[in-house]
Amino acid sequence: MNVMIDKMGRMVVPKPLRDHFALEAGSEMEITVEADGFRLRPISTGPVLEEKDGLLICTSELPSSAWDLGRFIDEQRNLRSKEVGGL
Repeated sequence: MNVMIDKMGRMVVPKPLRDHFALEAGSEMEITVEADGFRLRPISTGPVLEEKDGLLICTSELPSSAWDLGRFIDEQRNLRSKEVGGL
């Protein structure tokens, strides 16, 4: 996914990514400088897990659509296959 930087140094996060990570105007982001660029990550505003009635409950503000477990497992399997098998 490509984005452009305007004259003021701003870039627009594409809507599918904003929706996936529940980003809205005023959301805080963390920038990490790496050898070949930088990484932009949303900053969590509170604890993800909370104890209620003796159970740990996810209190994340991310919508349920952001928790696609099947896709996450597939992505991790593909990464591991590439690492192990050189595929």
